[in-house]
This record gives sequence, C-alpha cells and structure tokens, in this order.
Amino acid sequence: MSMKVLLLGAGISSSSAALDLADDRLSPDVKEIAVADISIERAEKVVRKALRLTKRKKVEALCVDASSDDLINLIKNYDVVINGLLYTYIPKVMKSCLEAGVNYLDLGSDVETVRMQKSLDKKFKDRGITAIIGMGCSPGMINIMAKRAAEELDYVEKITMREGWIDLTDYGSAKIPLPVPYSFDTIADEFEDKVEIWTDKGLILVEALSGAEIVEFPEPIGRQKVYYVEHPEIYTIGEYLRGKGLKFVDYKLSFPDELVMKYSMLRDIGLLNEEEIFYKGKKMTIRDLVREKALEKIETIDVTPDDFDAIIVSAYGLKNERPATCRVISVVRSNKKWGVSAQSLAVGVPASIAAQMMGYGKIDKGVYNPEEVIDSDYFIKSASKRGIEFRISLETKLDS
Repeated sequence: MSMKVLLLGAGISSSSAALDLADDRLSPDVKEIAVADISIERAEKVVRKALRLTKRKKVEALCVDASSDDLINLIKNYDVVINGLLYTYIPKVMKSCLEAGVNYLDLGSDVETVRMQKSLDKKFKDRGITAIIGMGCSPGMINIMAKRAAEELDYVEKITMREGWIDLTDYGSAKIPLPVPYSFDTIADEFEDKVEIWTDKGLILVEALSGAEIVEFPEPIGRQKVYYVEHPEIYTIGEYLRGKGLKFVDYKLSFPDELVMKYSMLRDIGLLNEEEIFYKGKKMTIRDLVREKALEKIETIDVTPDDFDAIIVSAYGLKNERPATCRVISVVRSNKKWGVSAQSLAVGVPASIAAQMMGYGKIDKGVYNPEEVIDSDYFIKSASKRGIEFRISLETKLDS
C-alpha cells in the first residue's frame, strides 16, 4: 500500500518526522508528504532536507494557519496527520481529524489534555479511525520502553524514568544567545509548571526542577544531575500498569548547565509567562515575543547539531517470586546526514514509525496512549534501524 501523510508544524522537534517519512529506505510505503506551517519559509526548509532523501516521493511545503476553518478540508486529503504544533492546538486539530475521518497522532501535552483526548475514544471508534496521543520521545518512546521493562516482570511495584542529555553544539561561534534544541514552549513549561508524580493513591505535585539527583548515563553523556519536570507519561503509564501492582512512577530530566542558567533567568524575570502585551502593533504574550526573537536568530543560521540523549527506564518488582529489576536504556545521537539534533530525532522517529503503523492498519480504531497499542519489540526493532540504540537488562536477586 501507499500512504499520504500531513505534518502540521515544521518546528525543531517535529521536522525529523518528515525526514524519516521521506527516506526511501526507511519508509518505502509513504507516497506523499506535506509539511504545513504558518511560515512557508520554515516548511520549505524542511522540505529541501526531505527531498535529499527520496527519489520518488512527492514532498511539498504548505502555508497553513491551523486556527483556520479550512483545516478540515486540507486534512481530508491525507491518510494520517502528525500534529507537531504547539500543544494548545491539540483539541482543534484532533477534532478536525475526527470530523474529516483521518487518523491522528501528536507529540504530547499534559495530563488534563490527555484526559480530554481519551474521552473521544468512542467517537474515533465509531468513525473507524485511530489516534495515538503523546507519540514523540517523552512521552512516546519512553512509554514503550516502560512497557517493555514491565513485560519482563511478573509484578511491578515502581517505575522510574531518567533522561540524560548533553549538547555540545557550538552556539557561541554561531552567535546564538539562547539555544532552543527542541520546542521552546516545552522547555519553558519544564522550567515553570508544577510536576506530577503518579502513585496508586493519586497524583502528587512537586516544584519544577526539584528532586535533584545524580544519574550515571551511557557515555558520552556520563554523570548528570536530573530534575523533576512535568511529563504526562507518568500518568498514562501509571494507569496502564496499575493492574500489575504498580504503586509509583516518576520522571526526571537533565539539562546542560548553560541552558539551565539562561532559562532560569528568563523565568525569574517573568519572560516565560503568558501575560499579554502589544509589540509593534501586534497582540501577543511575553513568551510569544521571547520565542519569536529566539527562533528568528536560529532560523537564519545553519548550525551543525552535536548532542546526545539517553533514557533509562527502570522497573522494580518480582520475577518468579524473586525481587527483580528490568532496565531498558536508549541512546540517540544527532544525525549529521539529516542535519538534526538528537532531541529532534528522538521525537520525530517514533512519530513517523507510529504514523506508518496506523497507515498499515496495525493499530485498532480508537484513541490510545503509545503503551496501550504499540508492540514494544516491533517498535524497538524499527527504531534500531534508524540509529536509536537500545539495551535491555534483567537483574534477579538470588535466594540467600
């Protein structure tokens, strides 16, 4: 079969999905790809990269305002929509896909939005279409890693997720004052929003960037300080594995020191908030202005990405009535051929794999979190072909 995919949003995080879909070797059954963004220049830049990876596919750039009423008419022309836009657009785009009768996928949001999306399950089933929500890196790939770890155990009491990241990109020589290695708004939220920890008794809230601990990640990432940041996968994984005895799930992430310093400063002086202002006759929030200025600088310069991302998911429980721990580790490197960062690759590749699974009819109809419907072995095999490394280990305590 052949499929037509619409990618909404040509941002840093989502652009790798278009490149993976375009690659003739990795995605042979994708026939057409449209990259749609409110900035045609941004969409065209992604399309130029994508066209280098294919000799036979149609890849085009479209200028689209996702808030427009014309969105449904555009969506109707495709088999799958990957929503790579800011999470505030999720309700509009998802409901537009429902009305158009087209499969839907997004890169993640928050717990409240996830609950709203899951409430649409029956409507998607009745319409005969599928939605996979939170299908980037974290959430997304990390959910499937947690599922894989839990599959090794008979009983799971606790799951911890730790993500380590180092960025060696030379922003100084490129004269980029504020690095934006993935979604600006995601980073801003990670520095501002209260963080949820899942327990079988309910969600617990803690402060952003609290709970610092040192974790040893695979080289070259090495020892990193990780912090609590808001991620919805703790909720979906907790609910999915509740029946296996799960009592606790949390997530922590590391940041490069320079990024922590700069974004903490922006937060502390109020430049990440949603207060509305007028700038050059245009109404926007303070955060909108900072984002616009940061991306304006980055998009005019070609920077060679040089970063590494690793995730360690640890499931603690019992195997054959003995205490056991299963760890699933992933390592992602920036892709020089594609010209994308490890962060972008880790988001876009899982989205592309899942979108193609929907196109193949491998996923049941309805609205799902990744761990509910994606076979972990199939996913790991597919992602490994794209350069993402996985390691799985099981440790069982012997009888004393």
